[in-house]
Amino acid sequence: MKDKMKKNTKNKIVRKLYSGIKIVIFFCILFLMVEIATKVVQRKESVKKYSDFWELSEQIDVLFFGSSHMLNGINPLELYAEYGITSYNMAKHGGMITESYWMLMNALDYCQPKCVVVDLWALDRDYQYIDLMDGNRTQEELDNSISLFHDNIDSWPLTKTKIEAINDLISDYEIKKEFVWDFSIYHDRWSSVNARDFKMAVGEKSERSYLGATPMYIFESGFPISQTQKIDEPLAYDTVCVKYLYKIMEECEKRGIEIIFTFMPMAESYAQDWLAVNTGERIAGEHDILFLNLLDHNSQNIIDYELDMFDEGHANTSGMRKLTSYVGQYLRKVDGIVDHRGDKEYQTWENLVSQWQGEEIQRLLGEPDLYLELNMIYDLNASGIIFMPGNSSSLQDNIIQKLIMRLAGSDAVLRAAEQDGPYLMIRDGSSGVMQIQEFVGEQQIDSFESILGDTCYIGLKNFGAVYVDGNFEDNYLNMEEYYETQVQVVILGQDGEVMSKLYYDPVWNDMKKE
Repeated sequence: MKDKMKKNTKNKIVRKLYSGIKIVIFFCILFLMVEIATKVVQRKESVKKYSDFWELSEQIDVLFFGSSHMLNGINPLELYAEYGITSYNMAKHGGMITESYWMLMNALDYCQPKCVVVDLWALDRDYQYIDLMDGNRTQEELDNSISLFHDNIDSWPLTKTKIEAINDLISDYEIKKEFVWDFSIYHDRWSSVNARDFKMAVGEKSERSYLGATPMYIFESGFPISQTQKIDEPLAYDTVCVKYLYKIMEECEKRGIEIIFTFMPMAESYAQDWLAVNTGERIAGEHDILFLNLLDHNSQNIIDYELDMFDEGHANTSGMRKLTSYVGQYLRKVDGIVDHRGDKEYQTWENLVSQWQGEEIQRLLGEPDLYLELNMIYDLNASGIIFMPGNSSSLQDNIIQKLIMRLAGSDAVLRAAEQDGPYLMIRDGSSGVMQIQEFVGEQQIDSFESILGDTCYIGLKNFGAVYVDGNFEDNYLNMEEYYETQVQVVILGQDGEVMSKLYYDPVWNDMKKE
């Protein structure tokens, strides 16, 4: 009898244990399914931005913080390609110094940079909570502010630091909850979920992250280029953003991290921008901090507002290259920052740069926008042929004239415009030093040396021909199928081989490729 009771008791314990295990397994599966569902429906902007950060964090030497001016201004891939400096762009659209502080604190949980670069745009802003702002904003502006914060922080693990950031920057309890568990706001995204969402949910990179940056392959003209009269006064008092700048400085000093201030170039500025700059200069001077101030129009010796920006406040890819190179000159002097190119431990960086450079070349070989194509020829120092026939409307295009002059280093294209063409440029970078040959007006040259070989050029109002090594059957310019094309661009390889032929008409994004 006792044995039977013991057996029954044992069976009950086993059944309870079994039931308990099933319950645990059920909740584990449920949790896993919710976690997967959360990652699938989550907006992917934050996932994309930081997709490389987690893998590379321990090797990052420089972090960039700020707003879209920094986001569109510094390319860590370019920085590594030119200087071997490892970095990540942590800036965000509309980014405030308050947010920069908390993104720095989150980043420091995973990496130990040797330098941080902070852009001082909007240093005049005097509010802490991004869901309230300054109390004079529309609901649309507040919603946009919250949305942009989601884009920046959603993919970060829920840590003590992230919770502190949410509590410090968000005032509304209900809005705080959506940052702690973003499934609460993204669960109704199922109708718009696509293959990209599933791929990125399992860690597959469906898009390039550019190490946090956002290069703008856009060329716009006609935006305002004006700056308010420079003023000398700093801000009248320490705004909330100034106070958080001091917090960034204190944290960097505590950890032995060098800090650099910047103010990225703006073709159109306002009084508050100068107040921010003057305050930054005062703080930098008091604390022996390098301040790279590019607000002044003197910064045009670094970038050209008309050619290197896509609007009055943001650099295009050409401007981004120049700004990255300029800032890199100072970063390489920071203690502890070394050139990692060629180091086997940094092969991932080499691979990312190689992939990016390959993509740049492919874009060069087929860019549909003529303005961008001419910019990319300049940026990539590419060899090639550019031909504009007589009476081509491109010769009278002010932007094309400036882009051609930058490529040639001369104003010969203006003489071509006066004569109504034709115009031919041959670029030869095969020796490592770019050599330029230009031909203006109607002419025939039977023999001259170019990257192509022994070259003959015939330029008439309605005809152009480039023949090589006595072969008069093969014209490098297609005057049959594209006789009426306004601009012909031939991209050449290292040995003068034809890589791509592009043909542009008066709508400069109307390109045909051979």
